[in-house]
Amino acid sequence: MNLKTLLITLASCAAGVSPVFANLQVEMNVYDAGSGGNYRANPNAELDWVIGNYAAGATDGTWFGTFCIEKNEEFTKGDTYDVVLNDRAIAGGVSSPTPGYDVISQGTAFLYTQFAKGALPASYYGSEWNAMVLQDLIWYLEGEQDSWGIGTYNDILLAQFGSNWMVDAKADYTGTDVKVMNLTSNDGQTLNQDQLIYVGVPDGGATAMLLGLGLFGCALVNRRKRAA
Repeated sequence: MNLKTLLITLASCAAGVSPVFANLQVEMNVYDAGSGGNYRANPNAELDWVIGNYAAGATDGTWFGTFCIEKNEEFTKGDTYDVVLNDRAIAGGVSSPTPGYDVISQGTAFLYTQFAKGALPASYYGSEWNAMVLQDLIWYLEGEQDSWGIGTYNDILLAQFGSNWMVDAKADYTGTDVKVMNLTSNDGQTLNQDQLIYVGVPDGGATAMLLGLGLFGCALVNRRKRAA
């Protein structure tokens, strides 16, 4: 386990959250009409089961569309990154309500679920402009900026959360369908821009297996803490 993965595990266990991890990696790239997100991720063999969770327009069958939740970190186009699946951004981006991490909002999780399932208006898919607009709204929901751009999908949030959506949609997400990919490089020494992933559709036991690995890791950490 590299240093970053260990830090994520320790932080998550201390917070009562069990991250799931294995030898997961993604190659990151920018917008493509076939995979729909503001960015796109090509998972390695250990993670490619998620491709089946995405509808046409949100994947091209190899890559899946994703959105970043941290404006102050970066990735390099075409590079491959180590992944830990979590419910939060590590480091927390521009606005971290808790030092060191930031749980994603329920509004972000809802919008990304709609994107992944192909439930956004048909005009969304295949439009680079709409991908950037949706990214802008997600940054707002994650506290990365104070406003959202014109022509955004806030009407979807209004329908889901009501007239107080600008507050209610920012509440912490407590579901399990949407996860955060904590991305790192240089053997865990470099924090990279965390991205969204949809794991909600049954995957033949892969999620359960990875969650079991995460729980086992947390158990080891907690046992060592008690013994210290």
